[in-house]
Amino acid sequence: MVNKKGFDDIELGLVLNMVRRFSLFSESDEYINYDAFTTDEKILSARYEKIDDYMTRLSGENDLDYFPSISHIFSFVKKSHQDIASSDVYLVGVFIASYVKMLSFLSREDEVAEDLIALKDEILYSLDAEGNVYENHRRLLPLRRELESAKSRRQSYAVSFMHDNQSILQGDNPLYRDQRIVIPVKAFEKNKVKGYLQGSSASGQTLFMEPLELISYNNDVVLAEERIKDEISRIKHELAEKARAVIWTIKDMEREAKDFDFHYSFAVWNGKVGAKHIRKGDRIRLIDASHPLLKKAVPISITIPSEIRCVVFSGANAGGKTVTMKTIALFAALNQISSFVPAKEESELPYFDNILTDIGDGQSILSDESTFSSHLANISYVIRNTNETSLILLDELGSGTDPDEGAALALSVLDYLKDKARLTLSSSHYSKVKTHAYTTDGMMNASMAFSEDTAMPLYRVIENIPGDSHAIDAAKRMHLPKEIVENARLILSDRNESAASLISSLIKKSRTLDKKISEAELRRRKAEQREKELEEKLLEEEKKVRELEKCGLSEINSFLTDSRRTLEHLIRDIQTGTLDKTKIKSAKAFMDRIKEKEEKIRDSVEKAEDEGNDERPLSIGESVLCGKSRVRGRILEKRGKNYLVLLESGLKLTLKGSDLESFSDKKEVSLPSFSKSSKKAEYEMDLRGLTAAEAIERVEDQIEAAIISSLKSFSIIHGLGDGILMRRIHDYLKNREEVDSYYFARPEDGGMGKTYVNLKG
Repeated sequence: MVNKKGFDDIELGLVLNMVRRFSLFSESDEYINYDAFTTDEKILSARYEKIDDYMTRLSGENDLDYFPSISHIFSFVKKSHQDIASSDVYLVGVFIASYVKMLSFLSREDEVAEDLIALKDEILYSLDAEGNVYENHRRLLPLRRELESAKSRRQSYAVSFMHDNQSILQGDNPLYRDQRIVIPVKAFEKNKVKGYLQGSSASGQTLFMEPLELISYNNDVVLAEERIKDEISRIKHELAEKARAVIWTIKDMEREAKDFDFHYSFAVWNGKVGAKHIRKGDRIRLIDASHPLLKKAVPISITIPSEIRCVVFSGANAGGKTVTMKTIALFAALNQISSFVPAKEESELPYFDNILTDIGDGQSILSDESTFSSHLANISYVIRNTNETSLILLDELGSGTDPDEGAALALSVLDYLKDKARLTLSSSHYSKVKTHAYTTDGMMNASMAFSEDTAMPLYRVIENIPGDSHAIDAAKRMHLPKEIVENARLILSDRNESAASLISSLIKKSRTLDKKISEAELRRRKAEQREKELEEKLLEEEKKVRELEKCGLSEINSFLTDSRRTLEHLIRDIQTGTLDKTKIKSAKAFMDRIKEKEEKIRDSVEKAEDEGNDERPLSIGESVLCGKSRVRGRILEKRGKNYLVLLESGLKLTLKGSDLESFSDKKEVSLPSFSKSSKKAEYEMDLRGLTAAEAIERVEDQIEAAIISSLKSFSIIHGLGDGILMRRIHDYLKNREEVDSYYFARPEDGGMGKTYVNLKG
């Protein structure tokens, strides 16, 4: 039994309405509905094969017709032995014709029985849409010729009679009464006409008479018309009998046609929205998933590992949290109905047995329910009906009541569902909930990207990082009075001593340490790899680089690892214990020690001062070579006799002027082996104009920088040209184990002149 409310909340019904627009049956809601949702892999596999086959066939000519509704005919035949109405017989003929075209579309024309083809041809030859027999029916043509002949004879006699008896007649033309021709005779001349009186005019001056001979001609016409009516009745009866004889065969055909229509409707819709067949997997991985109901939807990409049982979405209001959750659930439902979703083929989804939701404000005046009470009622239903294969969506969990109590309730519900459901997706603005997701196994954060420059949401998912609500920025965008916005910023700044702010600060510091540890690890791997590849002439320089790593990076790595453990321990203490001034002071002191230690580590990797005082003044922003290892750097500021220098690795050092040498006029500079890996990752890199070797080197640096900065996808503009550069880049990407997939951009985004690259999770 499917959960109708859950499907309604994720707008599955609206999407199925879109699919039904391409249906060939008016009763498509009978089979394109929520009941099509299934976890049976055999059924879904069969649906995939049919839909995929139909999508292929749709690329050719499509001559399919709509199927008329004939279900009422089956009910009539069960209840009555009367003839089927001729208008319904016509529908049977149209249905058979549509069925024949369906089999032709499937390349199965030979499967149609000859008697059905003959019946279809006879019905459509004989009857129009109202069930009337065509006047030019071959069986009616001789009868109609007889009728016209009789009418002609009658008309000739009537005209001749009136010509010969003008003196006794009241007019020049014969008249029609009750489909019979009569002669208008003057009342006082009636005795001169031998025949029957059919009536008189209102004044009584004119009598309408049928001369004896005209009676015979009139009777011939009436009898001819009756023969035609009888033949029409026989034709309708014969067709009705033939239709009744095959009606249950047609019932089976209708069942087959509706099954075809289910798959056909999805095949057409898939082509319209670019839906692809995706893999079944233990994790959720959506790549460029476009919500089909949004005209200008920003495609989302998200990966939720199989071990994650709960995801907390956070970020700016109207930033796309709820839409993202709904998109995941909607795609899961579509995947378990048709095996196709509007996303890249590399996407994958597990199967869920149900989708349970608490989305939106269910407050009801009639039921005397508050917003919070409505949420609790929904959550109670979710908890009672969840199991280990359920997908759950909880929007703004814990909202509508006291923030502290709401956050506590949210934490408790998520912890409970983490152990009961397959996956829970929840949105929240509570710092405690975001922190809990960061520190709890089986849970993860996801935020919606926000542009600090434009103060606008970007509708892009950032995994493993909680987001800020940006409520004050939203208030500013909505043109609230300036004094209200500024006062809110002041109030917010006064809360910097709160537990939420302190925890947020510690989490950010912990992430920074994680990044530096990753950088150190990558540099070591880079150094080891280059050590094997460099020629003998670079051995001495490589030793200097390793000495720098040994005295600096090793110590940084050890210190950052210890600091991370201490930070996580401090976060748990603050989260679970009683926050007092002593603990706050202790946390701040620890953060100060991190800063002091960082300065000491920097000093420890500085080289000995060169006693030769062959110095010259250096300018701010000038490029220099640092120390004996000749590492590139740029001067940030002058500090007395010393200079603060930013190295290419991102490390800042205070060095003596004697340790620095301007290299602006140097033709060649030998760099240490780790310098390339410190370059920043780019979201989009333009390689046009480079040689293949230069482009490959740039891509190599980009992949390593992306791994350091946790950038999971980026794009490469290589242009079209003769395709050599594109092929060299693709060959290189194919052999890099860090690359999960790569594919061309859409035509409007660059097509084959641009490649998107996805790195492994």
